[in-house]
Amino acid sequence: MVAIHYIIGFPPKAYPGEKTPAIAKLPMRFLLLCYLSLICTAGLAADLKLDQRPAQPSEWGYRPPDKSNSEVNPPNFSWRPQRGITQWEIQCAADSNFSTINYQADSIQYSVHTPSVAFPAGNCFWRYRGQNERGEFTQWSDVRRVSIAADALVMPMPSRDELVSRIPEQHPRLFLRPEDVPRLRQLAAGSMQTHFNSLVGTCEKLLRNPPPTKEPSKYGPNVDKKSEPWREIWWGNRNYTIRALDGAATLAFTRLIGGKDEYGALAKRILLECAKWDPKGATGYRYNDEAGMPYAYYFSRTYTFVNDLLSEDEKEICRKVMKIRGDEIFEHLSPRHLWSPYASHSNRAWHFLGEIGLAFHGEIEQADQWVWFATNVFFHSYPVWHGHRIKS
Repeated sequence: MVAIHYIIGFPPKAYPGEKTPAIAKLPMRFLLLCYLSLICTAGLAADLKLDQRPAQPSEWGYRPPDKSNSEVNPPNFSWRPQRGITQWEIQCAADSNFSTINYQADSIQYSVHTPSVAFPAGNCFWRYRGQNERGEFTQWSDVRRVSIAADALVMPMPSRDELVSRIPEQHPRLFLRPEDVPRLRQLAAGSMQTHFNSLVGTCEKLLRNPPPTKEPSKYGPNVDKKSEPWREIWWGNRNYTIRALDGAATLAFTRLIGGKDEYGALAKRILLECAKWDPKGATGYRYNDEAGMPYAYYFSRTYTFVNDLLSEDEKEICRKVMKIRGDEIFEHLSPRHLWSPYASHSNRAWHFLGEIGLAFHGEIEQADQWVWFATNVFFHSYPVWHGHRIKS
């Protein structure tokens, strides 16, 4: 009752014949803070339990499994994600009691991790635990042992900072870097001229007959899903998108390594016309991923190859479009795909998310996160179909 008096703003008074309560002599602000603290921490005393349920057939599993051999050094670690866990910690030791810890990492974003350094050959014992936003930890996981052979392929994963630092600040950024352009121009005029001439022939055809760039139509209210009319629109919009933006990417690349300026001008026009398409419309990733995926990677390639021809306003138009498209792909894949990777479309989509991230590094705020996620997929849950499954 005394606390209620303070919460509503009136300190308690002594009744006739009673002494003033001791609590009434304390500052009201102090008591209010104590009361709110009790409310906020109520129910938090329970232990934060780690979810260690066995992996299901549709799930990637705990990797490396216990008593297994790793074909790469360092191993690629993977474990079950858990709602409410905001970051992870992993330890690797030379013994199962972890009296000698050889490697430790914390603040891990995803439920996967590959160290950036190689491990000594021999047995490696590993365990992990999670942490929530209040800083509380789960218990440590079960300990697993993996054996690393002396001849295991050395393939450490760069840290996020190192990975991002490798992306060139200037364009192009996909398939070649700015410093590669002079050499490719020499090859195009020399030993690879036959291949270059083939590209030129394609570009000349595109100049004579440019692809249409009007936004394709959606399914319509009377089209039943999976019906033949639906399939014609579904796959037809994919082919339509590829015709436009693959053509633009070819024009832009050929111009970059020594082709006509007209190739670049047409590539730019196609790019900006396609940028007008509704990013969540007929070619949106979640609406029709068979059209949305080629849009994502061919648009990104064209953008980076023709970047020097774009004004700042034109670049901003492209950034706004690809932010929406990139966000849509990322929200669909992250972090789900790392633990449940057995979906053919998702297994293609993460590649293209990485291309968007590279092309728009430093230009879209989330771009580096897209690259980081795609790199984690590459190291930890790819390829998923390779002749056998490793059981947890």
